[in-house]
This record gives sequence, C-alpha cells and structure tokens, in this order.
Amino acid sequence: MKTSIFPLIAAILLFSPVFSQDTADTTSKAPDTDSLLAAGLDEILSYLHLSKDDFVFRDDYLKKDPYRLAVIDSLMAHPLNMVPFTDSCARIMRGFEKTPGVVTEFFSGIRGVLKDDSTSIGDDTYELALNPTESAIVWPRCYDIHTMMSAYQQILFEALGGDWDSNLNQFIRNKYKELILEDENFKNQTAEEMDSIQHLEDGYARQFSELAAKISDFPFLHFADVNLLLDIMADHALSRFGFSDPLVPSGDNLMDSLGLMWNADRETDLGRMAVGTFGNDTYRGDYFMIIDPGGDDSYYLTYDIENPHPTIIADFGGDDFYKAESDFALASGAFSYSLLVDYEGDDIYRGKNFSLGSGYFGQGILWDKKGNDSYFGDTFTQGAGTFGLGLLIDGQGNDTYTGNLYCQGMGFVRGIGGIADYDGNDTYTVQPKYPEVFHPGQHYQSLSQGFAIGFRPKLSGGFGFICDYGGNDAYIADFFAQGSSYWWSLGMLYDKSGNDQYLSYQYAQGAGAHMTLGILLDGGGDDVYRSHGVAQGCGHDYSCGWLLDRGGDDIYTSEGLSQGAGQANGFGLFTDLTGRDGYYVFNKANCQGYGNPRRDYGSIGLFLDMDGKDHYDGQGTNNRFWTIPSKWGGGLDRELFKADSTEAK
Repeated sequence: MKTSIFPLIAAILLFSPVFSQDTADTTSKAPDTDSLLAAGLDEILSYLHLSKDDFVFRDDYLKKDPYRLAVIDSLMAHPLNMVPFTDSCARIMRGFEKTPGVVTEFFSGIRGVLKDDSTSIGDDTYELALNPTESAIVWPRCYDIHTMMSAYQQILFEALGGDWDSNLNQFIRNKYKELILEDENFKNQTAEEMDSIQHLEDGYARQFSELAAKISDFPFLHFADVNLLLDIMADHALSRFGFSDPLVPSGDNLMDSLGLMWNADRETDLGRMAVGTFGNDTYRGDYFMIIDPGGDDSYYLTYDIENPHPTIIADFGGDDFYKAESDFALASGAFSYSLLVDYEGDDIYRGKNFSLGSGYFGQGILWDKKGNDSYFGDTFTQGAGTFGLGLLIDGQGNDTYTGNLYCQGMGFVRGIGGIADYDGNDTYTVQPKYPEVFHPGQHYQSLSQGFAIGFRPKLSGGFGFICDYGGNDAYIADFFAQGSSYWWSLGMLYDKSGNDQYLSYQYAQGAGAHMTLGILLDGGGDDVYRSHGVAQGCGHDYSCGWLLDRGGDDIYTSEGLSQGAGQANGFGLFTDLTGRDGYYVFNKANCQGYGNPRRDYGSIGLFLDMDGKDHYDGQGTNNRFWTIPSKWGGGLDRELFKADSTEAK
C-alpha cells in the first residue's frame, strides 16, 4: 500500500506558527514574520473576544459531492492554515528542477488519491528497450513509455465506461469541455439566449455528475508515471546518451550512443517521431516524440483528442517558436501525458485552448529552463487542470504570460493547475476578451492567476496557484484573479520577493466567494495593490479570503469591501507585517476590519499592521486598535520597532 503524504501536510499545518498561542516578544529584536503574525492575531482576537477556533466553516449545508479535494475540505475546517500550506507548497515547488517527483507526489497526496500497487502503471526498472526492426531509428525508452501509456489509457477508458466509445467518454470529449469554454460574443446575446446557455451548462453538469461519480477517485495524478517521463529528459539520463553539460549534444557522441539519423522524421509503430539538427528545423503535425539538439526551430503542432497519445518534446537550444494549430496541442495532457522541455533560448509559445501546461483527464507539463520567454494562449492554458495536473515551470529570464480565460495557474473540477517561475521580471496579463455577465462591455471575466473554481452546486472545484520567486513582477486582470476562488476551491498566489504590482477589479487579491478559499501571499518588496472591491483579504458567503504581505513599503487602494472584510458569513483577513505602508479606500464603512452581520452567526473581518509608520485614508490609525460597527470587525496597527534615525522620513 502506498502511503499518502496528506498526514504529513496535516502535521505541518497543525504545528504551524499560526496556531501557536505564544505571544512574540516584541520588546527586543524583531521576531520572524511568522511570530509577528501569530502575536498579532492573538492580540486582535482577544480585543474582539474571539479565538482561532471561531474560524471554521460548516459543511452540512449541502451534500458533499465526490469531487472535493481533500486539502480543501481540511482548509475549510481550518482556514487559518492557508498560510502554512502556502509556504509548504512554495517550498516544494521551488524544488521541482531537482526533484520533480516530490512535486507530483505532493499533488497526489493533497488530492488523497494515491492508490495501492495494483493501480501502478509502468516498469520501475526503466530498462532501455530497443526494437530496431520497427524503424530505422532507435528511440531511447520509447517502448517503455508507449507500453506505460497504453496501460494507463486502457485503465482510464475502463473507468470511463468500458471503452473509448462509452457514453461517459464521448461526453467528456465533447460536452464536458463546454463547461470551460466561453463565447466572446456573450455581450451581444439576449437575456433569453444567456438563460438558455446557462440552463444547457447546468444540464451538462448534472449529466456529468450522474455519469462520472465512479471515476472521482481515479489516479489522474500518478507520480510514478511522471517521474518516468521527466527522468528521460533529466540531465543524468540524457548524459548517458552523449549529452554533456551544458546539455549541448555532440553529434558524434549521439550518433555513437544511439545510432540516430539526423533530420529524421517518420511514422513508426509508436507514432510519429523526429530527430532534428543543429540548424533551424520546422516540425508540422501531430507527434509522439521530437528531439532537437539546437537551432532556431519552429513547431506547428496539432493533437487529435479522438486518438489520444503521449507527446514528448525536448529542445536543447536556440530561440524557438512553438505554435498550436489545434486545441489540446503543446504540453497538453488530454487523456494522456504531455511533456515539453526547452533547455535554453528566448522562446515564443502560442497556444490555443487547452495548451501550455494543461491537464485534461491527464497531465501536461511545460518546462522552460532558461531565456526571456513569451507565452500566449486563450482558455485553459499556462498551468490549468481538471481531473488532472497542468504545470508551467520557467527557470530563468524576464517572461511574459498572456491569456484570456482560465489561465496562469487555474484548477477546475478535480484538477490542479499552476505556474512556478523562479527568476526574472515577469508580466502576467489576462486580456479583456470574455465579458463579465453583470457588466457586459465594461468588465471581463479573468478567472486566472492563482484561481480555482467548481460548477455550483454539483461539482466542487480544484486548486490553482502561481509561485513566483524573484523579480519585479506585474499581475494584471479584471474579475476573479490573483489568489481567489469560487465554490469549494483553493486559489493561491505566492510571490516571494521584488517590487510587484497587482492590478484587478473585483474578487481578487486574496478573495473567496461562495464556500471557498483564496490567498495572496507576498514575501517582500515595495508593492502596489489596486482593486475595486471584494478584494485584498475579503471572504464572501461562507468563504475566506486572505492577503498577507510580509514586508516592504506598500500601497493599497480599493473602493470598498476590502482590506480585511467579511461578508455573508465570510472571513476576510488583511495582514501587513512590516514596512511603512499607505492604505486608501473610498467606502470607509466596510473596509479595514469589517464583519457584515448578515445571516446566521455573522462574519469576521480583521485588519493587521504590525510595524512601520503608516498612512491611512479610512478607519485605521497608527499604533492603535479600532472597531467598525459590524458583527465582528476590527483593526490593529502596531509600531513595534523604531526606525533608524538616519532613515528617510
């Protein structure tokens, strides 16, 4: 029996500083930010006659569906644990380059779907299988991969109803994706047309729920399989085939090791395969595997979802151009696995829907190790997953991420999607393409940038995240973005350092709406946050939203229901731990520590600033505690450490 790592995660959360009852000693040296947070929460809760045990959501308002992720169930019961969970996730994602298997095992664990050995797929010995009679080209390990994928797909098809043509399987290939895709002409539709579309989608969700309950625990994230794929591309594996540091292959060594024919592109029993040259090569069509040693290459790729298969691409150098000529192309695991690894160069990736690290009942990973790269896609792209895992990993460089909907770290039903960017000044933009239903022509749906969503009320959502570890970054979106979520989901945006900008309109920057969780955690830097409302640490309708900034001189601007606001039995937390900050709000009555008294037991809104001489345009004041007329709402500002006398005022 394989052991789930979920108990380990639970232990990390249980003993986290947030749950510590010890107040930090603030009279001597500055404590760490975790201790500051714990001390601040203890103090403000004591003033409001609350305890950490008051932060819990009931889950008996509706029947629990079979698609809920285990970690979301746990965090809904203990939402204050979002901070240690975020830190744990960020630490694990930081190690992807060295230990990718740990990352995929972690995701399998938080889904609670690790199975016993009877569901294992593939050969753990990873023996090199060569069959020169199949082709003039000898392909490293392809036979093992193909066998593994065939076994995986057979198990998947059986789970989906017995065969590839089962009712459930056909439904997923055709109708299920309509729950994700949107019509950009939405603003031109009549009320009757919009209502008809909504009823149709509701019917699809109900039909899927009835058909698919039996596959809810299928191991779509199977870390052993991902390890096999990544092992093929990892440095130590490639070195045995003549690739030497810095992974620029020697033609003679490669020829001697593999007997490969340069500039080979042909159909084999395993699928279409190609080996490129050091020149500028062009690839067109639907491939199983491409290995290219260098040059400025162009890829125009397609994928036939009616005939799913794994796709593996390794490009070792050059400024490359990748373009998806169909949906489900370019690092899109659709009923299978897809891996694209680019080792260096300033590359351009142009995807369509379901691309650039997307998992659609499978796993898709795009791993770009070095270069100033540009990523473009439409819907369900740049780290998106449903019933699977989608990851976009970028190692070095100043990168640009541009999408339209459900992108840049997005988790849909039973899915996990994320971006990890390790260095560089990056820009994340969600373009205004798909109109927002209540503001057509004025605002647009983003549903991206560390966002997750379910389909209310039948299908719980997933886990979407961004982990960015360095650089001065910009995040630009409209509705639902930047560490937010909807309906039994978890949205997370973690930015470790740099002077960052967060621009959005509503339901953003650490916000949750309708039984869900959202967090934005910024580790340091002089940052700018701007939103309209239901943002910057806001929980609405049995939800928790949290914005935590650990350091830097920051500026926060919002219209209303922000900066620590709880609405309709929600929890909103805003915590800035150090730095000289500016807080500006238009509606001073429902910001900076406001808990709406509506329904049942009311709401909780907390505002906490633990250090620095700050400027307030709102309820807050330096070095004092305040309350706002509401159920449970208040703020606390502390100036714990005197600034250096030489510091500019």
